[in-house]
Amino acid sequence: MEKVVALTKRRGFIYPSSEIYGGMSGFYDYGPYGVALKRAIRDLWWRHVVDLRDDVVGLESTLVMPSEVWAASGHLTNFVDPLRQCLGKCKKRWRADHVSGDKCPECGGP
Repeated sequence: MEKVVALTKRRGFIYPSSEIYGGMSGFYDYGPYGVALKRAIRDLWWRHVVDLRDDVVGLESTLVMPSEVWAASGHLTNFVDPLRQCLGKCKKRWRADHVSGDKCPECGGP
């Protein structure tokens, strides 16, 4: 992953968010080429999924909402990622669907 991030930084696609302050794992800012690529993909998708259909309209709403909205939509009860925690040395947690077998993918522990 470090090589991919280094390449995208050199080429101006993405940068780790807040990098000068230590960064935040999993958050990235778009550079000039990243913005252009994201916009091209979004526009192509929008054209084929929304504009070319008579039964679909666009809607853009906020992500920050009262918890009642998330509960009413079923997001709080239906969208969960069960985790498994390593009981060995590393103690890391993994999404259950990303671990096969009974061994930790990091240290091989139980």
